[in-house]
Amino acid sequence: MGIIDQGIDFNHAAFRNADGSTRIVQGMMMLDSEGNYTSFPSSAITGVKTDNMMTSHGTHTAATAAGSAVGNGQQGVAPEAELFLCGLDEYTSTTLIAECVKKIFDYAKQVNKPAVVSISMGNILGLHDGSNDIAYAVNEVTGNGTEQGRVVLVSPGNAGANSQSISQSGTTKTVLGSATKVTATAPAVYSGLYSFYASDYEDFSIDLKVVDTTTGAVSDMGNHVLHQKSGQVVNLQMSKFDEFPTVNPDKKAVLYILSFQDMVVKLDDAKYRLAIVATAKEGQTLKMVCNGDDYAEPCFNAPTVTGGYDFAANGWTKGYGDVAFNSSICSDAVISVGSYMTRPEWTTWENNVKKYQPSTLTGKTQQIGEISDFSSWGIDDNNKTYPTIIAPGQGIISAANSYDLTIFTVDLTNPDGAVPDPQSIDAKNSLIENIDLFGRRNWYVLEQGTSMSTPHAAGIVALWLQAKPTLTVNEIKSVLKETCVNDTWTTEVANIPSGNKIQAGYGKIDALAGLKKILGVTAIDAVTMDGHRQATPATMYSVDAPVYNMMGQQVDKAHRGFVIYKGRKYLNK
Repeated sequence: MGIIDQGIDFNHAAFRNADGSTRIVQGMMMLDSEGNYTSFPSSAITGVKTDNMMTSHGTHTAATAAGSAVGNGQQGVAPEAELFLCGLDEYTSTTLIAECVKKIFDYAKQVNKPAVVSISMGNILGLHDGSNDIAYAVNEVTGNGTEQGRVVLVSPGNAGANSQSISQSGTTKTVLGSATKVTATAPAVYSGLYSFYASDYEDFSIDLKVVDTTTGAVSDMGNHVLHQKSGQVVNLQMSKFDEFPTVNPDKKAVLYILSFQDMVVKLDDAKYRLAIVATAKEGQTLKMVCNGDDYAEPCFNAPTVTGGYDFAANGWTKGYGDVAFNSSICSDAVISVGSYMTRPEWTTWENNVKKYQPSTLTGKTQQIGEISDFSSWGIDDNNKTYPTIIAPGQGIISAANSYDLTIFTVDLTNPDGAVPDPQSIDAKNSLIENIDLFGRRNWYVLEQGTSMSTPHAAGIVALWLQAKPTLTVNEIKSVLKETCVNDTWTTEVANIPSGNKIQAGYGKIDALAGLKKILGVTAIDAVTMDGHRQATPATMYSVDAPVYNMMGQQVDKAHRGFVIYKGRKYLNK
């Protein structure tokens, strides 16, 4: 099991065997943005702390996929998989993630074992055609989905409930939302990145303007745009890339980028907003994407101002979700995993009951089984739809990074000294429990996102590879298409947050149905879903006979997963 992420607590109990030894066969940490890294074998893991002290993301995803059973009921889906953990620190470019993908599969080839990689990172900006570094790397290492025992799953993103994209032909007028709250004394502030391109990758007309929200009047920027700190007038311009690479080596794209990352700007009056006015040529569909998922106002907006101008009624466009997905998933060799709700409320470590807020799309409280409103979906530049499937991703409890300064007050020399920070909102709302094992305190936290659904599905795929190590991505996709569960939450448009069935993919992944399909119903001699840990005959524990895993290696009789006993297959839960 390969995990590429940031904020990995390499010595958490979730990554250890029952005797305290590590399950990490190889660790890797990025050192800089140039691709320099350090790697360390199992023997060096005890000396490693974490790659990033400002997040628990990587610890949570790795433990969701394959966390050990430590006695608290929070183990991952494939709790005995060997782990290759790649910690990115702050260096999360698609190029470096692609480098980790290759390193993991190089290792798997070296030890002659099947491998599944879970990636809960990426970028929604730019072309959605498969030219992304991660999508390209996945194609390479999986043989475009035909290599046996080589599988990569990638999260589609969490922009499904945000107005972060527009896909539209003709003339598009849209208001760019402020990154911060606007008041009479605090006008609009802009930050982040925007990208714009046409479906045929050719040029089109696009202008950056200023709009008066009280009258709808559009004008040039003039003296309205100021540097946030100096207050000096800023002449904003979009960068135009005439030769942007596409997945087709013989084809280049025109891509416009609007960036505020190096120079945050503000407008001189609260009534003004920046606006985009773009006109497509005949046959073109314009695609606009913004990375501002936490803006105070919708990224692309058509506001109705009290006592002011009704933008929507006058042809202005508010953002939607059909392009706001991770461009890394745009490949037939990638399995992308959306999210559905599994836990609407939870009890924190301080014994406080917390609940999710109503959906920002429907205004209703989301229910168990419902597709998460944030779960990204969409149609790429080749008219292919995403995600592939959906899996549990909202209300997921998994391991936390004991060095995470956003949750804990940390003593770097002693993780046992990591205590919840009384000022941390995350500690108050999401921290669940801890368990003292292996001479340290190990915390668990609740999270939500396609970052959580993707490793959940990756753990299931790991079990499938244990049952049949020769599976290819194409074969797994066929199994998913035939065995995913579809219910009222995935088939009835009125129950889907986006109102589009694309958001459900093939449906909800079903681990048991997939296993039965892979091995054939008659090939599984004992499979139960009754909640008992063991699903094998009692004679297996009373007769002195060896037990083997699906790789042909002898294992303990309590080994979880598929095992071979006296020449027959059993699912040992």
